Amino acid sequence: MDRSSLLGVVVVLVAVFLPNLMLVVVLALARYEERMLGGSEPVEEPRQQLRQEPRGRHLVAVPDLPSAETAARHKARPHRSTTARGRHAA
Repeated sequence: MDRSSLLGVVVVLVAVFLPNLMLVVVLALARYEERMLGGSEPVEEPRQQLRQEPRGRHLVAVPDLPSAETAARHKARPHRSTTARGRHAA
């Protein structure tokens, strides 16, 4: 291998692995900070968290889609922006 192709391989390896390494370092520092500050709850392992139900999340009812009659009436009305087109505030 000549020097330029070796340099290219090194550049590619750095470009691939450096962002991942930086992410791992940031996450490790965040976890370390959480342990040092001593939050109100002890830090649990991620595998233990998956077994428990998520805290603070609740099911929310989502309304049904509008009926066909309501949708047809809504489509029949012209949109406001079409009537004001071409006018300027000045």
